[in-house]
Amino acid sequence: MHHVHRIAAALAAAILSTTSAAALVVAAAGPAAADTTGEKVKYYVMQSTPDGEPEFLFQIAQRFLGDGNRHLEIFELNEGRVQPDGNTLTDPASVLPGWVMQLPADAEGEGIVVGVLPEGPAEGAPGASAPASGAAPSADASAAAVPYYVVGRTPEGETEYLYLIAERFLGDGERHKEIFELNEGRTQPDGGVLTDPEVVEVGWALELPQDAEGEGLQRGPLPGPSPAVGASAPASGAAVTEGAPSGGNAADEGSAAGPAWLTPVLIAVGAVVLLGVAVLGGLLLVRRRRAGREQPFDDSLLRTDTSAAWMVDRALRVLLAACERDGQDLPAVTGVFIEGGAMRLRLGSPVSPAPAPWVANEDGQSWSAPLAKLQSAPASEDSTARFARLVTIGVGETGRVLVDFASARGVISLDGPTRARHEVLRRWLGELTGNPWSNDPRVVMVGNGLPQPELAEHLSAIEQVIPELDAVGGGVLVLSQAPSVLQQDLLAARFATPGFGWVVIVLGESLSAKWRITATEDGWLHSGFLPDVRYTEQAAVRRAGE
Repeated sequence: MHHVHRIAAALAAAILSTTSAAALVVAAAGPAAADTTGEKVKYYVMQSTPDGEPEFLFQIAQRFLGDGNRHLEIFELNEGRVQPDGNTLTDPASVLPGWVMQLPADAEGEGIVVGVLPEGPAEGAPGASAPASGAAPSADASAAAVPYYVVGRTPEGETEYLYLIAERFLGDGERHKEIFELNEGRTQPDGGVLTDPEVVEVGWALELPQDAEGEGLQRGPLPGPSPAVGASAPASGAAVTEGAPSGGNAADEGSAAGPAWLTPVLIAVGAVVLLGVAVLGGLLLVRRRRAGREQPFDDSLLRTDTSAAWMVDRALRVLLAACERDGQDLPAVTGVFIEGGAMRLRLGSPVSPAPAPWVANEDGQSWSAPLAKLQSAPASEDSTARFARLVTIGVGETGRVLVDFASARGVISLDGPTRARHEVLRRWLGELTGNPWSNDPRVVMVGNGLPQPELAEHLSAIEQVIPELDAVGGGVLVLSQAPSVLQQDLLAARFATPGFGWVVIVLGESLSAKWRITATEDGWLHSGFLPDVRYTEQAAVRRAGE
């Protein structure tokens, strides 16, 4: 029911937004309230990634313009402009959550706002203008630094919600009410207002209790709306008397009240949206009840975390370019770890020195580089298909963990409760088929009792596919049970062949597996050879709150 509540609340918020927009339109219709700051543009409020890292301009360009190399266009549009926290953009590699980035006119994608670009620092932020002469000082004018968090998205692409944020930074999801009380009624950088604890938006800056801790937490003056967001205050010296006429003619008064047809149109739109809430809520309730009985495999969520994927893709391309520039052989990368503001590559064998911006550790077994340098360093346009089996397995204490499944060189078993196994398999298939470096592998599922994703071929026996395992390109083979001794020998012979490109996953226990991984209902993945990771923080928090 949580999805139903969130979507219904979001649609209700859409009605409120429509009503608010109507009020702004009516208010802006009169000459005294006309906007003089400029025309409407496309912009985006920067967020944190699910790992708590700031987004990069390269990621934004890749997501909204289809080409990460166009990040310099975004930089040029925003260079030197004062942001809501009082800082200015001077370095394309240094942007912060909550900053407002104007985008080129051809930008497209979810999260883009169309409107007058917010200008200048938010009230109370460093660099904010002092009140006009005679104006009462703002209550926030001398705001002290407070802990706050800029709302981002979960690995599933959904907007983070207060329970999840409280769980992450306060260690107790039930404390989400404290966050709501701290932020209720305050206008956000995009002009929105928090009025419902179930409805928050990406890019909103939420003040947190003083004991909040965790990656992604910021401290400073709380970002708020810039002067361009919301209705303008009357000009200095202009007397406004409640109920008194403005002194204009009748035509002006009619204009200030807004077009006569606007109100009934907005009422009709609101009615349609309310009907949509009821219908959608009913459909989702039916689906949830069916899911409780059947636990189907959800094909609609076979996707990867786009922002993190493009960041890793960019890093891999920087690796290719650096090795080519220095005439160095590309090392075998068996794992990728995003740790704070850096990325670490675990290598199949020690290699030292590393080409800049990478730095080899003491034994040459790992290479590291700051994420900021990976964003701005030259990147290769060559194929990254050699990393095609690199998969995000979850988030550990230090950050995101990716593993090259091809380095297993043997069967990978995935054990645990059916629901948990299916959830992890869903994510793995999403990574293997949807990452920028994926080579669109063939997916074959063998046996009974397996999920039935449409993207896969379904066979009854492994013998039907073994003759095809020698084909160039490889793929993903999912088995419902451990292979027999004869089948193990057939697979072992192929894994011993250089260039064999298949990943073989057994959905269940397999004592002969090279990698044995166990998924738990509370969202953890245990392997014995890697740190324990959460394969879905979102799922774990939801279950804790049920």
